[in-house]
Order: sequence, then structure tokens, then C-alpha cells
Amino acid sequence: MTTQSLQLIPRDLLFLRDARPMAAADAGQGGNWPRPDQLWNAVCHTMHRTWPEQQDWEGLKHRKTDLERTRNPDSSDRFGALQSIGPFPFKAGKPFFPCPLDLGTAPDSGQDTSLLKAMTLLAGEFTNLPQPLKYAFSAPALSKEALPAWLSQDEYQKYLEGTATITVQKNELYDLERNIGIAIDPETGTARDKEFYQAEYLRLRHDVSLACQLDCQITPKTSPGQDRTKVDVLDKLQLQNGLALILGGQQGVVYSQSCNWHLPAIPKPDEDFRLLRWTLLSPAVFPHIVAAENNGHQEHPGGWLPTWINPQDGRVLLPATGPDSARRPGEDRRLWRQRRQELPAIQARLIAARVGKPQYFSGWDSFQGPKPTLAAVPAGSVYLFQCDSQQNASLLWDALSWQGQHDKINRRSTVFGEKGFGLGVCSVGHYTW
Repeated sequence: MTTQSLQLIPRDLLFLRDARPMAAADAGQGGNWPRPDQLWNAVCHTMHRTWPEQQDWEGLKHRKTDLERTRNPDSSDRFGALQSIGPFPFKAGKPFFPCPLDLGTAPDSGQDTSLLKAMTLLAGEFTNLPQPLKYAFSAPALSKEALPAWLSQDEYQKYLEGTATITVQKNELYDLERNIGIAIDPETGTARDKEFYQAEYLRLRHDVSLACQLDCQITPKTSPGQDRTKVDVLDKLQLQNGLALILGGQQGVVYSQSCNWHLPAIPKPDEDFRLLRWTLLSPAVFPHIVAAENNGHQEHPGGWLPTWINPQDGRVLLPATGPDSARRPGEDRRLWRQRRQELPAIQARLIAARVGKPQYFSGWDSFQGPKPTLAAVPAGSVYLFQCDSQQNASLLWDALSWQGQHDKINRRSTVFGEKGFGLGVCSVGHYTW
């Protein structure tokens, strides 16, 4: 996989809305950190603006299946191979990542630093913990100081290594600005009488940019016997040469440049361990699944609970992959998925979770109008698994950590994985019981 590491430098303010309405009584909620899908959309739209018509190197036009015509009839299906990671704050040559929620602030934090300590586990008997959790996270000490939003790469590495107390520098990465505007009637193009709104904007500090990673390789659809060599679309787009992209609303512009950065990770331990901690680096969406007899799907509540977890007993439903679990050359995708479903599941159970407030977001489709509002599990949320054996712990590590086997990047969000949702990192759970 040819992945490009980039930093995006804003020209000015960025307007990044979520799903909340804008009115004079609130701040407009436009000063959010960019979501993964907003980055993906910015790059995809840039490709469409650069090449509004089908190019020869794309090959033959895609012919929709009946299911595709039903789900998304107006999509051109171009550049669907685009995959993105990020964006994350990037300062002084290093990225920052969302602060894990199983850390607590110590009351003796200083003016320029915060002391973060690992939480402990408490038995959930005789409590209202949601099914299937068995333990609750407990802060090591009472403190009114809020967790920092971001940790530097070095600070995050200490968290993954199980450091009991982490000293975190307080960094000002961006500011929020608010402006008042006059509502416009979309039909007449004139101001509405006595109607105002507030808009909130994100302004990055002068030495801060957005770090991201992108990949888009397509195999041209050709006639039999013609060349099917993969085409790197990003090389043709030349993002590393200061290309302008529109990110978010109100035509917010960012410029792309090459940079070198990587996601945090630690090697999988060789010694025996049974507690595996999975920490989200990006939001994840786990929708409600309705039971269906025709495909064997069972109902799942989704929400904060991953759809690959049994909602009754917390058992992991992901298959225990082996040497023959990969897709074979020429194998039909449907048959390959069916074969994977028949593999035995990884023997592990979800026992605790520390989940932040849901991140609501929506959007607009040029053909179908407003998109449905979705609730994502926020980045920084933590899931703790108890594995039946060292072998199962190793299998679960390979299945959940973003750094998968054979250079594969695992994206464990039920939807929008290609847009950077569901990226998580694994570490050993060092908790006191």
C-alpha cells in the first residue's frame, strides 16, 4: 500500500459543524476538531473537481449492481478506493492524539503541566452497569481539573507502556472564535427580518497543522487482455506540492505539504498476558442492527457497544484468523466472507469500558438532501477485554490494533472505516482490581 503522510495548513479560520442546529441562543458549534469523514470528503471532492469527467486511466465505467442502485443510485462510484487516517494536531514535527479516558487528573497538577494517573477497576456487582460489563473504572483521586484534550506522541507512548503517572505539558493548539451573522432566506437571497445566528470557528495556532495519511490506488476496469496495473491517484493529484483543499463549510481552505509522522503503537508482548486494552484513536460508529432471518443477523443495540461484541455476555464475535483465512486469489468476496464467518471466534470477553459522550454528526447529499444524524463513540474511549489464553490475547491484538497483520490497517468501526473511523491501538491492561 502506498500511503502519503501529509500536513494540512489552514489559510484562515475553519468552520466545522456537527449535527446541532445554529441559532442566536447558542454558539453554532462550528469550532470542532475536523472529523475523519470531513477530511475524506475534502480529498474526494478535490479529486472530482480536478477530474470532473471519467479519465482514461480509470478504465471502464463501473456498472452498478442491483443493491448499489438501491442504496446509492446517484453516486458516480469514482475514487471509492480512497482511504484516510486523521486528522490529528501536528506541532514541532510531532503529532498529538486524543487523551485516553481511563486516565484521571491528580489534584497536585501544576500551572504548565498536568499529572495523569491510571484509573483502577471496581467490581460492578449490585450496580447499574450496562450489560455485559463486569467492572467499572474509578478515578485514582478526586480532582476538578479536566483531562487535556490531546497528548503528545511521547506522552501517549508512556500511556501505552503502562506508566502509572504521566506528566503532560499543557499545550495550546487552537482557539475558538465566535461571530454573529444575519440569516438569509435561501429562496429570495435576502436577509430574514430579525433573525440572527452565531457561528463558531476553529483557528489553529501559527505553528500547528493537521496531520493525515491518505491512500488511493485503483485497478482500472478494462476489457479482457488489457493492462490492469494499479494507478496511484494521489500521485496524479500531487498533494505534496501545496495543493489547496476545501475543508469543512464556508469554503475553508487548507494547503497540503509532505511530512513524516506515524500512529502510536507498541510491540505485541511475548510474555503471557490476559487483559487487553483497546483505546480509540478516532471515533467509531456502531449502528443498531435489526434482526433479519434471511441473512442470519441477530439484533444488536450498537451505540457504545461494538457490533462485534455479543450484547448478552460480552463475548468477542471476531473470527480467530489463521494461515488460510485470507482471501484466496480469484475467490468470490461473498464466499470469502461466508468462509470467515464459519471460523471459530476469538475466546475473549469485554469486561469494562470507559466511553465518552457521543459525537453527533450529519451531512448533506447534493442529490438526496440531508443525511441522517449519527452518534459516534468519541476518540479516547477505552475497552478492556479478558482473554481466555495467551494465544487468544495475541489473536485479539492482531484483530483490533490499527497495526494489523501483513501491513493491513484495521479499522474496527462498523461503517466509515475507509474514512478513518474505528482506528484503535492495543496495550496490556495494567490495572489494580
